[in-house]
Amino acid sequence: MLVLDELVRLAAPWHHLFDRSRPVEMATVGTHVLAMLVAGGLAIAHDRGSLRASGFSDLIRSHHLGELRAVHRPVIAALSVTMASGVALFASDVGTYAFSPAFWIKMGLIALLMVNALMMQSSERTLSLSAAGGAATLAWSRIRVNSVVSMSLWASIVLISIVLSLEK
Repeated sequence: MLVLDELVRLAAPWHHLFDRSRPVEMATVGTHVLAMLVAGGLAIAHDRGSLRASGFSDLIRSHHLGELRAVHRPVIAALSVTMASGVALFASDVGTYAFSPAFWIKMGLIALLMVNALMMQSSERTLSLSAAGGAATLAWSRIRVNSVVSMSLWASIVLISIVLSLEK
């Protein structure tokens, strides 16, 4: 409990400001939700594209693969903002969130989302190295699975975020 007590102590000034300033609270929550919307929206749109492209010609697949690589930077930027604002939200009430099952479920889902993204990038690298035949088929199959998992995780993260918001 010493670590938790120290976190509560360190976060006390932020907790005080957050609790007493509606604009600070709204800006933090708004930033968190907007960044999650951007990251998740871009990811889900490209996941849908991956599901569609996997059944099309090599030319369309190649184009989609380029689009996937291009979307990583804005998704990572939006996830970074989401994580920073999430830390601010956690710091606003360390005592509540530290013992919240919904909070820890959300953190677990985010960890799974990151692992899934790394697996998808591995398949993308396989395809960008001019994989052909069975290797390409396997890589596209993995991308399809990763896309379905990604969409499911994003939906789950949004749902658990709603539950979490009701706990405060």
